[in-house]
Amino acid sequence: MDSLGPKAEWRFRERKLGLFSCLRREQGVSTVVEVGMGTAPNLKHYAKDVDRIIGVDPNMAMHQYARKAAEAAGAAAKLQLVTGTAEALPLEDASADAVVMTHVLCSVRDQQQALAEVRRVLRPGGKLLFLEHVAAPEGEVLHAVQRALNPVVGFVGHGCSATRCTLAAIERAGFASLDADSFKVSFWGPAAVIAPHIVGCAVK
Repeated sequence: MDSLGPKAEWRFRERKLGLFSCLRREQGVSTVVEVGMGTAPNLKHYAKDVDRIIGVDPNMAMHQYARKAAEAAGAAAKLQLVTGTAEALPLEDASADAVVMTHVLCSVRDQQQALAEVRRVLRPGGKLLFLEHVAAPEGEVLHAVQRALNPVVGFVGHGCSATRCTLAAIERAGFASLDADSFKVSFWGPAAVIAPHIVGCAVK
């Protein structure tokens, strides 16, 4: 992830700049929880504008890379790393102003439980910011290809799924409002199986 991630990250730069533009202390966002932080490629987009960042990841091996990214973003003192899963966030109720999830809901064991946990830790009016690859619409050739190749995607992506209807899951999660866009990423070859994406914001 640390070596290959930057090669794909440029494809999402403009989307992330727009998505994270609301993560500002002057807009009432002080504490951000990033679920599935991994190697922390998102920090450079928002770390300087908030006061506290809690990174949650089930893989402790990612922590050293997240700390390195925080140092590069000038936010090492703001970052707290905890080991945990999206389905059981080790955080108190209403403790976050915003939750960030990018390319996470494709691999959690239980999307609805993970989203319920996000709602639990968000304060009233808090925001879930998401960017996820999703299943292509039924009837499209790509949808059939995704279903056929999903076992391979799961093996290569350590449990990732190319067939999840993530926007529908977010719609069922009970947020007060939801704003989302769909787009496709210009991946070539086998990676095109994860080209369909959604990006948006859900407010508790």
